[in-house]
Amino acid sequence: MKPWPSLTADQVLKELGSGFEGLSAEEASRRLSSEGPNRLQSPYKPSPLKIFLSQFQDYLILVLVFASAVAYIAGETSNTYVILAIILLVAVIGFLQEYRAERSMEALREMVAPEADVFREGKMISTPAEKLVPGDVIFLEAGDKVPADGRVLEETSLQVIESALTGESLPIKKDAFPLPDETPLADQKNMVFMGTIVSYGNCRAVVTATGEKTELGKISGLIKKRPEEPPLQTKLDQLAKRQAVIVLIVSAAVFLLSVNRGQPILDTLITAISLAVAGVPEALPFVVTLALAFGTQIMAKKSAIIRSLPAVETLGSTTVICTDKTGTLTSGEMTVREIRTFRRVDVTGSGYAPEGEFLQDGRAVNPKEDDLALLLRIAVLSNNADIEQAEGKWKVLGDPTEGALIVAAKKAGLLEEMRENFAEVAEHPFDSDRKRMTTINRSKDQAGLAASTKGAPEVVLERCTHILGSGGVRALSDADRRSIHEYSDQMAERALRVLAFAWRPLDDASLEREQVESGLIFVGLVGIMDPPRPEAREAIRTCKQAGIRPVMITGDHRITARAIGSELGIGEGDALEGAEIDGLSDQEIEKVSVFARVTAEHKVRIVEALKRRGHIVAMTGDGVNDAPALTAADIGVSMGRTGTEVAKEASDMVIADDNFATIVAAVEEGRRIYDNIRKGTSYLLSVSFAEIMTIFLAVLAGLPVPLQAVQILWINVVAEEFPAIGLAVEPSHRGIMLRPPRDPKETLLNRGLLIYTLGIAGAIVAGSLGLFYLALQAGEDLTYARTVAFAALGFFTLYNAYASRSLEKSIFRINPLSNKKVLVGIAASVFSLLVVIYIPFLQGFFGTVPLRGETWGAILVAGLLVIAVSEVMKKILPGLKV
Repeated sequence: MKPWPSLTADQVLKELGSGFEGLSAEEASRRLSSEGPNRLQSPYKPSPLKIFLSQFQDYLILVLVFASAVAYIAGETSNTYVILAIILLVAVIGFLQEYRAERSMEALREMVAPEADVFREGKMISTPAEKLVPGDVIFLEAGDKVPADGRVLEETSLQVIESALTGESLPIKKDAFPLPDETPLADQKNMVFMGTIVSYGNCRAVVTATGEKTELGKISGLIKKRPEEPPLQTKLDQLAKRQAVIVLIVSAAVFLLSVNRGQPILDTLITAISLAVAGVPEALPFVVTLALAFGTQIMAKKSAIIRSLPAVETLGSTTVICTDKTGTLTSGEMTVREIRTFRRVDVTGSGYAPEGEFLQDGRAVNPKEDDLALLLRIAVLSNNADIEQAEGKWKVLGDPTEGALIVAAKKAGLLEEMRENFAEVAEHPFDSDRKRMTTINRSKDQAGLAASTKGAPEVVLERCTHILGSGGVRALSDADRRSIHEYSDQMAERALRVLAFAWRPLDDASLEREQVESGLIFVGLVGIMDPPRPEAREAIRTCKQAGIRPVMITGDHRITARAIGSELGIGEGDALEGAEIDGLSDQEIEKVSVFARVTAEHKVRIVEALKRRGHIVAMTGDGVNDAPALTAADIGVSMGRTGTEVAKEASDMVIADDNFATIVAAVEEGRRIYDNIRKGTSYLLSVSFAEIMTIFLAVLAGLPVPLQAVQILWINVVAEEFPAIGLAVEPSHRGIMLRPPRDPKETLLNRGLLIYTLGIAGAIVAGSLGLFYLALQAGEDLTYARTVAFAALGFFTLYNAYASRSLEKSIFRINPLSNKKVLVGIAASVFSLLVVIYIPFLQGFFGTVPLRGETWGAILVAGLLVIAVSEVMKKILPGLKV
């Protein structure tokens, strides 16, 4: 069967077994039973309980679970309870990080009109939209939300806003005529689609598809595809897996070695527990979550709402931003940009706010001068739109193009004057055949009648016999006609929608259309477009400085896309249309920066091609048609003001002010967060490595275990966590937006940072194990020696925290007060260590005793080794920079 747009209205009705008067109630009921309700199905969503339980699949959590079980078997109940408490804390933090509602399908369902006007046996009734079936004949009028896909049977000046589905910024004029078989979705002018809005006129249409078989339903199917794990989460999982393997291998090796030496099994198990606990950086999930959460607070102040914590880091590693045009790079509001009478006048300002100037050769001119005032008078009189200000925002009532003309007159200060001085007598409305509109108005001072005409340049011009020149009205010559056509073509090539304006004085003899619209005086042309946002230019320039390539993807025409891209500095040369994408390889798609006339499937294809080429892809958008690509991208960014609920729910971040420049701020914040996560990871892992090696080397040397499991947990969960909080909020360093994006394949700990981390761990091991050994050699009992090792490890950790504030700069070049949270964290950690050493009832639980002054002196001096190693390695290791 041929596509619905290719058939005549009668053929469509025949294929659907329907008629112009609609279906009978019995037939509609039968079809509803077979076709199902006209609604979109919700995807399966995991319950909060399942999300919580999934936290226990983490490798490091499993290691702690194993350690708690061994501790319980060994009779170490206190250690068991402490470890279980830590497991529960980490699981709760992970649950809070991951738990967010996946409501894309619910948002799609909300877009379906709740009621529909349908013809049943010739009578129009109102019925729930979900009861519509293929073959139903529906009636649509201005303001209606289309309840299902349908083929137009008849229409009266029908216009439909499809920007949320196709990306087209202007209302689409619809008709009932058949189209070629391969007509793209955006050009199917005899079809109406579920979820779009009727802006003007009315029609009778027959339903061709309902529910998930509609174009909106197909998009909902695309949204069901689950996005891949964010890069940071993948790297953390890899890190956890490697750490778990190391912990288990070392624990097993120590266990076998101790058993081979004839040590008691119970003591050996306790040692293994200590090793297992030491190898797990319990604070890492919390620190990562804190760094991301703090970033969301900063972004919220900058009008960016983060819906998924890892999204901040992901945006910071972005290499390509695929952005929609309408409402994202552009204002989404039609604006008069150029007026051409016998001179060219540019009009400044953007959107519907009546603010701007009229410039000739860069100098301000008075818009009340004769030629401009006359053209704007025609624009106002041959116009059915209006503007109003509500809640501090200007909006257009009526057709957006006509609204742009009203805004221009308001900028000139002429709107109210013209409406007061002229009264409409008659109107010959615009339609798709005439391509012009004429009103007849009488001046309030009874000076006579005048006809005001606007329309397509070629149509208006052929009705003109005279022209308004710099010297007044004169006969219109062939040379004038050629010049006007040339000006019109030049404006169209710059993506301007061009309208021509003419007028003529009338007597009261006849108001017949043919007489009124003949012998007109040509006044000028007006160029209108949805202009680029002023801030978008600067944002794109900053993106390029940061090594991020912007790619524009739009459903608009090639000429418009090319003009907007050129004006904003996106891409070079021609734009590529969606129909040309299917035959291209991923490598060829990667080279294109401007795409036009794309469908939802094309957007997903582009995003996935870029991802396969190794890019971290961010996708911005605001329409229903953007939702699948938002979901497919590494990070989806939707617009808060103009964005549909579908786009918002499919995204990871919502820009509340619809400002493309806000994305740039998010990129900077993402880079700062990733820097801080690397610092925090290095800091925490260096302590875990130090704890493992301190115990492992002591066992190899035949020494007692220097640290108990509960002491290790206190350091890992309490003492080292306070400074880690400060590291998570370390301010960004100068030049962060002048470096290229990091390699997406780079591990969280690259070679240089891994060497640095191991070097710091070695310094901590040397100091802690050395002081423990010296205490034993000095005749101190095991409890005192273990307290020395515990205090030394705790304080060396604090030296390490301060040194980790920068992986590039010497700590002596960093302002100590630039991050007071680190200083407060260090002070809190010192207090937490002293509490368990000097509070009597805690001494028994943690196995500690008070230390003498000279011991503290030795610990504080030995800690300087950590600073020395850090300073040396920052100078000799090139891989520390992100």
